[in-house]
Amino acid sequence: MWSKWNQMSVRTAMISLAGKPGFGEQRRWLQKVADAANISRRAARDAWRGHISDDGHRVVKSIRAAAEAKAVKEANALADEYKQIIAGLSQIDPDFHGPHILALLDALRAVGRLDRTGD
Repeated sequence: MWSKWNQMSVRTAMISLAGKPGFGEQRRWLQKVADAANISRRAARDAWRGHISDDGHRVVKSIRAAAEAKAVKEANALADEYKQIIAGLSQIDPDFHGPHILALLDALRAVGRLDRTGD
């Protein structure tokens, strides 16, 4: 796991999984977190309330792993979209769209997908 995810609070990881809980929606929201992390709704509730806070606890690890997996999935989707845009701009007029292509390539490097995949 990335060190960033190990340091993230459980509540922050839960919000990254399911968004902020709305007024009167906590039960449904907790179920959404539980489904994403493959834990029970009760365990999600206990983690949200701070009853489970040990970094080594299975529930905490599951929530953080699910949040990390969601972030990686979203980063990969964004990288794929940028690659499609770069390909389209390169076909239209690479000279004219050069600055935009370079900016998108920098964004891909920031996401970390360009150098790792070899695309």
